[in-house]
Amino acid sequence: MSKIASILIKIKNVYLLFFALILLYLSIINIQKIEYKVYYIAGIVYVIGLLFLFILADKVNNKAFFLIGIILISFLLRMIWILIANTRPVSDFYLVNRAAKLILEGSFSELKQIEYFNMWVYQLGFSVYCAILYSVFSANIFIVKLFNVFFSTGSVLLVYFIARKAFDEKTARISALLYCIYIQSVIFNSMLTNQVISMFFIYLGLTVILYKPTIPGYILSGISMAVGHIMRPEGNFVLCIVVFAILIYGVFDILKDKNSLKDIKIKSLVPILSKTAILIICFNVFVQLFGYSLRAVGITDYEYKNRNVYWKFVVGLNPSTNGGYSYEDEKILNQYPIGESLYEKEMELIKERISNRKQLIRLMHRKFELMWSNNDYSINFISPGTNLNKKMINYMVKFEKIQYTLIMIMSFLAILFILIDRNKYDLSICILILLISSNWLIYLIIEIQTRYRYFIMPAFFILAGFGFKRIICRATHLKVRF
Repeated sequence: MSKIASILIKIKNVYLLFFALILLYLSIINIQKIEYKVYYIAGIVYVIGLLFLFILADKVNNKAFFLIGIILISFLLRMIWILIANTRPVSDFYLVNRAAKLILEGSFSELKQIEYFNMWVYQLGFSVYCAILYSVFSANIFIVKLFNVFFSTGSVLLVYFIARKAFDEKTARISALLYCIYIQSVIFNSMLTNQVISMFFIYLGLTVILYKPTIPGYILSGISMAVGHIMRPEGNFVLCIVVFAILIYGVFDILKDKNSLKDIKIKSLVPILSKTAILIICFNVFVQLFGYSLRAVGITDYEYKNRNVYWKFVVGLNPSTNGGYSYEDEKILNQYPIGESLYEKEMELIKERISNRKQLIRLMHRKFELMWSNNDYSINFISPGTNLNKKMINYMVKFEKIQYTLIMIMSFLAILFILIDRNKYDLSICILILLISSNWLIYLIIEIQTRYRYFIMPAFFILAGFGFKRIICRATHLKVRF
């Protein structure tokens, strides 16, 4: 191995160690935030139950039989939930549903009068999707919830396949089982949210790349991520991470037998560059075509994008709300129409808030803890319209906390095991770690809500599955093979 490759390996190991320390920090904070001893007992019982499930799953020799079983369990859990939880759309979800019905009726002029969609044009993608479902079936939000169940069940399968590619069969089964029964992944399905379908298509795009790293695979991946991005604007973020991971991993692979960067031949970079270029082009062309279609039909007069890109930063850098939603900021900025005057005022607020470096660092530290260790309050958007009382909601929130904390601990152990098994590091693991790291960084500066954790949780579950698998194997003295 060349000297430059050895240096890169050391950099990678330092990065992994730093990543592990952050996970350890989050594990400790989350453990400390678990209230009352009874919840620790519940956590122990939960772990014992999981071990029993893992043993049963391991005894299923037929992979197809296991997959059928995990599909049925995932589907039934989510189906039962949407049947008993008649969640009523509130806040932004109400507006999205209203827009879907206006699109269905062809009332585009009325839709254009809703300032929300003139500013956040990208929200129309999910409304169009809902309108299509309403036109095919009926204008009932239960149809959207039902399709949420399908996509959420599909996401459980994607967790299985990505974990299998990154690690092995046993890890894949554990990861899929963990995510299958994760409270947040179940209860989100009764909400009229774009997060479920968006996450499915983005992770589907990632799965396609990992299993079919060919030109047709990159084309399909680009389109799949674009569909996810159209539903919720997280696809471009993932696209950047995936492209970066492919490039650095590809260059590292080439450098293994080279002594310097000068020894790299341009020809050796062509396959990597061409595939990433195809991925980027397919993604952007598909998104642009969708945006053009909306304008051509008359649904909107604006490009398919966020016309107020500074808002998330204004709110995210607000120390008085710890980077959470600010009614005060909204009140101030509502005085300005969309355009240069609004952007100038937002930049003024941003510059003011980043001018005090010490305050900014303290704010980022608080935001990091709140975002990644606070209870999941997505239930506040899910409970309206249901028969859930405060006691039931509290139990659900506390149990999700136990699940979440366990995932943080096992993810930390997984990174330690990856460091020990130095040869166990491929493109799939690289992408997962970069996705998590980037999420940590971006939420230091933009608005935070614990429900935004939904998108990145599958990556944690995949890592946690490996941590669990290694612990079980060590405990039972099984021989671990890679």
